[in-house]
Amino acid sequence: MTFGTGVGGRIADLKTIQSIVDEFKARGHTELDTARMYCEGNTEEVLAQLNVVDQGFAVHTKAYPFKNGDHEPEKLKNMFRTSLKALGVSKVDVFYLHAPDHTVPFERTLSAVQELYQEGTFTELGLSNYAAWEVMQIYWICKSNGWVLPTLYQGMYNGLTRDIEREMIPCLRELGLRFYAYNPLCGGLLSGVHKFETDPEEGARFDPKTSQGERYRGRYWNTTYFNAVENVKAAVAKHEGMTLVNAAHRWMFHHSKLDQSKGDGVIIGVSSVAHAISNLKDCEAGPLPKDVVDAFEEAYQQTKLLQPAYFR
Repeated sequence: MTFGTGVGGRIADLKTIQSIVDEFKARGHTELDTARMYCEGNTEEVLAQLNVVDQGFAVHTKAYPFKNGDHEPEKLKNMFRTSLKALGVSKVDVFYLHAPDHTVPFERTLSAVQELYQEGTFTELGLSNYAAWEVMQIYWICKSNGWVLPTLYQGMYNGLTRDIEREMIPCLRELGLRFYAYNPLCGGLLSGVHKFETDPEEGARFDPKTSQGERYRGRYWNTTYFNAVENVKAAVAKHEGMTLVNAAHRWMFHHSKLDQSKGDGVIIGVSSVAHAISNLKDCEAGPLPKDVVDAFEEAYQQTKLLQPAYFR
């Protein structure tokens, strides 16, 4: 849920955001995912204004290496403490290393993570956007030093983008880490509202004038992906009451490699209260008809060779 002002922000009104988190909690969900980089840090501040921790929510945040050296121990600790201050808390449930900083040896970064853990500032360590071999390396560095072990991985995954299945899912199963998938709608491409030949609105996720837009267009904005979406859309149209978004969410919960018995989950996004209700209902719906599942498989065969790598 992208709350706040700044680049990428879609909902800034506190009353609306509160209504959304109320709906989220009413359906039995209590984990809120954020990061220092979301909306230029404003998302964390919005969650603080709502006092979400006092409302019973578990907050997860992340430290992204914006430039080389950002995961040096002192810089990393300062970044995370900035997040805690913005969130108005002394501790979060999950602290993620948001992506690898390849200029800093992992052991140096992880020594700082261990210091933060010993200070009692987070409960679980998460990793995001790392390669499988890096996750394995990090796990054994932590294990050999007696440091806090990673227990959660967050990565890019949807019906048309499945690079993560090849090696990361087996790696996580071997190590016992949970997996949370982001981009279940291909950054919004599986909403079916985008047209390849039409420029997105200013400030929208695929706006090429923003760094976020450049990143998302690099992942998904090509004719192969758009053609694949149209193929799934055609199958969905044969089923009364089904939407492309509904089908994409149901694929994630019933036909992907996610395993809810192992604690796996999906990061969902919303842009309004109605959108939140609709998406949450999708996540509670049952498996898809065989022809729609087959359409996703055929679409994936189209995108397979062009899908973005799951790691950075």
